[in-house]
Amino acid sequence: MRITRIVGLLFGGIVTLVGVMGVVGLVTGNFLARLLVALLLVIGIPALITDRVLKRMKTGGNISIVSNAFTIILLGFALVLVSLEFLSKPLFVGEGDHYAASGSRGMARFSYWLGGVSPIFPEERGLPAQASAGDAGAPDAGTEGGKP
Repeated sequence: MRITRIVGLLFGGIVTLVGVMGVVGLVTGNFLARLLVALLLVIGIPALITDRVLKRMKTGGNISIVSNAFTIILLGFALVLVSLEFLSKPLFVGEGDHYAASGSRGMARFSYWLGGVSPIFPEERGLPAQASAGDAGAPDAGTEGGKP
């Protein structure tokens, strides 16, 4: 039961976090702002719902009840995000674009996968890597001092 709860929290939390970051990414491209707002919502909304439900039930909120509630809520959000593909695809792809631009290929691939696209990065196409400015004047390895 604990393993199922942990997997549910991780999967639901990550998918929901990336989806909410995609929504915030519509407003700003700043990673820190997207992350902080998304974390606030991903943790705050389940905490508020859990608090209200536990007050109505008038039961003690031990850790297993709270973690079960968080798991159900986060997996519910993740299910809604993934099932509404026509709305969430642009969010996940846009978030993948943000990650790819910042150099985070793993998160970019995950976001693109959630959006249902498979990216091909420039180095995967077989294109030659661009030479840096310092390499332009460097002598060839088979020449002495740059002269043939």
